[in-house]
Amino acid sequence: MALAVLTLAPIKILYAKEELTVIQTVSKDRRSFVVAKGIRDGVIKGQEIIFANDNVSVVCKASEVNRNFSLWVPVDRTITVPFNKEDIVSSNSTVYGNVALELVGDTGLTPNINYNELYKKFRVQNNWTAKASYNKGLNQSSSSVSNEQNSSRAGYTVSLDYNYRFLPEFEMSAGARIDNEVYRISNPELDIPTKRILGTISATYHFINFSDNKNNFYLTLAAGIGKSDTKISDEKSTGIVTLLPEARLGFLMPFSKSLAMIFEGSVESLSSSEKFANGTQQTTNILNMKASIGVRF
Repeated sequence: MALAVLTLAPIKILYAKEELTVIQTVSKDRRSFVVAKGIRDGVIKGQEIIFANDNVSVVCKASEVNRNFSLWVPVDRTITVPFNKEDIVSSNSTVYGNVALELVGDTGLTPNINYNELYKKFRVQNNWTAKASYNKGLNQSSSSVSNEQNSSRAGYTVSLDYNYRFLPEFEMSAGARIDNEVYRISNPELDIPTKRILGTISATYHFINFSDNKNNFYLTLAAGIGKSDTKISDEKSTGIVTLLPEARLGFLMPFSKSLAMIFEGSVESLSSSEKFANGTQQTTNILNMKASIGVRF
């Protein structure tokens, strides 16, 4: 465990105060950083504060201060700033004299961070999800295409969901999606495009109890129903399509308190029953895998 001994100048404040602070930006030479605390928060130029994360604590001095922001530099000019942009650190202001202070990389210097409160937009509040997916067919059976002709299916999906959070771990979602896929058969060579519009519902469990930071994995089960249109040569078939089920494994990564990225891998089962203008019925069962990227806001 590393041990640093720093001599502190008299601190200009007369009371002790510890709180969480977000690092707004760090200079390229890592000799200074900015936080969103300024004169209105009681910060004055020359004030010294201990900034700490789980690994290190650094005594810093306010170099420049305006109403809303302040620029901080380590008191020991040989130290580079060990924090990164948007890191959450504790700021601890305590009265000291001209004495030596032993600072140890001790997690006790940093209060337990309540991520449910800091990132409540993605932990306890309702939010929206918009995402795009690449779809690849794993298997397909169709009443109008022989197994020997079945070749490959690929396409993309765009979707929008509203997420209702019951608990930090659990949420329900309702939304809509649009699919565009092309099914390619080899003999004869023919591309068959399909378009779907579905309404969906889903349930998600977030593994936040297994995460020690702002990110978390989650598992989702979804179902849906909608309209399917397929065009074969100059003929078009239309009918009902059902999604039952779709299983997703995802990773949620907040970039700020109001915006997060999501990454998903999923497998889904689709079943459609379409009818041509002449009354011919066509039933298709599809197993797809999907890779998705999106945002929560």
